[in-house]
Amino acid sequence: MCVLFADRRRSGNKTQKYSPMAYLQEVRCTSLYKKMGFHLLKPTAISHFDQVKDKVPVDNPSEFFRDHGGDYFVSCADFDTKELVLIKPTDRSKVRRAAFFNEALREHAEELFVIPFSQLADVSATVASDVAHITTMFIHIAMRCGSTLLIKALGATGMMHALSESDVYVNISRYLLSKKELPEDGMETLLEFIRHINTLFNYTLLQEDPSKTITCYKMRGQVGPIADVLQRALPEVKNIFIYRNLLGTLDSYAHVMANGRYWKYWLQTTLNLDCLYINNYNDLQATPLRDNPVFDSIPVPHGIVWFSVCAWLEIMQKAHELTKQDPQWFDVILRYEELSKYKEEMVMKVMEVLGIKCVDEDAKANIRKVFEVNSQAGHSLASRGASGGGSWVGEWEMGIVSKILQHVNMGISKPDLVLDGTLSFGSDRIDK
Repeated sequence: MCVLFADRRRSGNKTQKYSPMAYLQEVRCTSLYKKMGFHLLKPTAISHFDQVKDKVPVDNPSEFFRDHGGDYFVSCADFDTKELVLIKPTDRSKVRRAAFFNEALREHAEELFVIPFSQLADVSATVASDVAHITTMFIHIAMRCGSTLLIKALGATGMMHALSESDVYVNISRYLLSKKELPEDGMETLLEFIRHINTLFNYTLLQEDPSKTITCYKMRGQVGPIADVLQRALPEVKNIFIYRNLLGTLDSYAHVMANGRYWKYWLQTTLNLDCLYINNYNDLQATPLRDNPVFDSIPVPHGIVWFSVCAWLEIMQKAHELTKQDPQWFDVILRYEELSKYKEEMVMKVMEVLGIKCVDEDAKANIRKVFEVNSQAGHSLASRGASGGGSWVGEWEMGIVSKILQHVNMGISKPDLVLDGTLSFGSDRIDK
């Protein structure tokens, strides 16, 4: 058996096999993760919950999931204990409406359903035929790019189950990127694991409304580096990539840091306080940017400008590589600038390119409502963009941007990069 699914525990100096057990356990979210703050960006882990009652063994997890799978969402994977954690929330509707599904699911957890990796194949096989007709879509993102707006707008069409940011894919990304090399059998097992997760996720969402046969998952930014691995596991998935002009991305990060107040931004950058502030963003990355010698060696202040540019470059470089390998790798490539300008018309254009015919007569009106409110309202990362106040990117910021682009030499030489194949409103794709 591949080490990924092998069930072992250490006893003294010996490593012993043991019989894994699926179980249920009533829990509550620890008080820390019920408070707003950047700690919420940390991917969900089983240690984030307080036990309310003892574990209850589930002798037949496959049968249990078939009967009750609609109540439990896939949450996270522990690659040390080799267990998949599903969560039953106290308020399902509140979790589904949240800007960030992962955070809301953790906060409103009522019960865990924990399945050993070694039993996932059986559980997945039990419901695989039920979801064989489902079309799955992944939205990969460049961060600060309107992706929350996009997933909410797509959900508003009434055509699909839309879910924003599950931590289980972050767990997979971090696990894979932590390995210098994964043996072929290990990679194949990981691909199977991804397929099992998709099956369980789709089954849970299908129970909400069986008439919706499309599921759309918006990924967290740190999942981007393994987009090609997800595609290997699920070649039929439709992939969307949304990004933003670098300077707009930088503006967005700066406004969040300073709560939309320029005087505060000026003070933070003048005193180099932003070099400390960006530690809040460590959990936005699969691996910290400072651990990358290319980024760490750039001779500029390692503050908010450095972070914004390097984070953007890391994701854009991956997307650039994928489109060079295959111009059609992404089914849709979309820019925030077009989405924010054309709103519901651009969302309908995305649907058209994906081959999805919208039958809801109220779809456009429902999408328009999404654009009338802040899609991340109330969250630490909620946009406080330039809007009428203008951009904060001046000569000092541009000097740092230019130095970084020149230093990293990634083949991306300008901040207004437009990826080949980017969708425009007037035509299917922008060719540059």
